[in-house]
Amino acid sequence: MSKYSHLKILITILLIFALLSCSQTHIVIPEIETNPIVVPDSIVSVSIDQTKKGYGIPSAFQGLSYETNILSNAPSFLNSGNTVLIQMIKNLGPGVLRLGGNSSDDVLWAGGSRTASTPANSLTMTEIDNLSAFSKAIGWPVLFGFNMGTYDPAAAAGEAKYVANSLQGSLLAFQNGNEPDGYHSWNPKRSATYGYPEYKPEWESYFTAVRKVVPNVPFAGPDIAYKSDWVTPFAADEGKNVVMLDGHYYQNGPASDPAINISSLFTPIPQYTDYFKVINNASLSSNIPWRITECNSINGGGKSGVSDTFASALWALDFMWMVAENGGQGVNFHGGSGGAYSPFATSGGVPYARPIYYAFLAFKYGSEGSTIVPVTVGTTKYSYSAYACVKTGTTSLTLINKNAAKGLIFKVQLTGKATALHIARMTAQSIGSTSGVKFCNSSVNGNGTFQTGSTEDILVGGMDSSYVVVPAASAAIVLIQ
Repeated sequence: MSKYSHLKILITILLIFALLSCSQTHIVIPEIETNPIVVPDSIVSVSIDQTKKGYGIPSAFQGLSYETNILSNAPSFLNSGNTVLIQMIKNLGPGVLRLGGNSSDDVLWAGGSRTASTPANSLTMTEIDNLSAFSKAIGWPVLFGFNMGTYDPAAAAGEAKYVANSLQGSLLAFQNGNEPDGYHSWNPKRSATYGYPEYKPEWESYFTAVRKVVPNVPFAGPDIAYKSDWVTPFAADEGKNVVMLDGHYYQNGPASDPAINISSLFTPIPQYTDYFKVINNASLSSNIPWRITECNSINGGGKSGVSDTFASALWALDFMWMVAENGGQGVNFHGGSGGAYSPFATSGGVPYARPIYYAFLAFKYGSEGSTIVPVTVGTTKYSYSAYACVKTGTTSLTLINKNAAKGLIFKVQLTGKATALHIARMTAQSIGSTSGVKFCNSSVNGNGTFQTGSTEDILVGGMDSSYVVVPAASAAIVLIQ
């Protein structure tokens, strides 16, 4: 550490104590090298009502989504022999694996086993059996999408019969088509006026054909890209036939836009205004849970220098909490067939974790087995988020500082008393870092294992408020006991 860094930290500490010298609350200073000087107007008040319990966070909240064609294009990836990837997924606890994406509306069911003469752009029993073994290895059920881009209910029924037989108890649900609300613009086999009235009978034809060969198999839908106004009529029309409502979400894009940068990660595109609210209302009205089954930072495969940076981890952690706070039952981050936004990349054929993966670890740490409680913030002047949840004896507070160069002091006010704080931080050298990310002072090992390191443990002596410093471009998960 340089003398200049020491000086910055010393000035920061002295300033904080000068500001708060008359307070009887506790101050927590992070022990990291780079901590931008915190000025007086950087104090943010956060109040937690520990008595008002809301949504319970499902144990299988987290998930991954992959293009269907990855099963044939990269058969060694989602494979029971890929022990490093399996371990990294197991680190996250229960979850959901989804196969779909744009390629699911293009890949055809060939049946049989793969041979040298099998068409490349197809699925066979070989790929499905590999998927089944991988699903069992990670312990995650599968959400599986049929090709409805090429309308063929009979083919879907044949595919469904084999998929259900191979996956058995590892099958969560089937889906019909991928982002059908966009067929009018990107599917040449549909008209420019294709909408929900045209989609409904096609969906029902697939459902009927599949149920004839696999009775009572569960379904989900409508797997929209962005038109949340499809969800309400779908829930009304098909509520008796589905176990889950779902949609997709991409924060910004497309990746080909030269104007897309890190700040775009914190600027949602207008088409998602009230998106969660509309879907959650449909869920509440129909009593059917909902999930974001495909999402990521920048659509179009993600953008290098944005989707593969630490900024994506801050965004992803924030996004998961937004979905949970709005009643969503989970999130599946899309990996496509690669791309800058993939949670995993490979080096020498061995998978390793991208920055966004650390958001998954942080969310699990801060949410596992808990119920959301309301948080009230004192200002929206700065780019930050605060979320809280409770379980017996512990309140968990997630603080996300999205400012690239400005540290924040959070004044945390409780409705009860605290005796101790335990702080785990998600950090990197800068918001644009593509490596060197840590959660709770630890990084993922080369074999895929992860062990949380040391937390900042502070006795606060029965106080109802504390000050927690969260440096620029970082997040803190505070367990309050």
